[in-house]
Amino acid sequence: MSGPTPNDKLPLTGWHRLVRWGGAVILATCAVMVVLGLTVLADWLHGPAYLRYWSWCFLLTLLAMAAAGADMLLIRRASRHARRQAFRNQFTRPLS
Repeated sequence: MSGPTPNDKLPLTGWHRLVRWGGAVILATCAVMVVLGLTVLADWLHGPAYLRYWSWCFLLTLLAMAAAGADMLLIRRASRHARRQAFRNQFTRPLS
């Protein structure tokens, strides 16, 4: 039995690509915010500014988690569709 071929990959829709890219950008933004907040901006973040900054970082993290959940649902939907299509193709072929 051989491994998966390039044609065995699930097709990505435009919406799926948007969710993946958006999640990646949001996650990168969170990473940059953490690094900046702990190094460069550490001296300036006090009081309400500290709370606002880290609240935004937390909200962006939640948004990245939501994008990951949406990505997981889209993968599950594409997998289900591919499985059903393979089942239909298997049983609708003429017998030879």
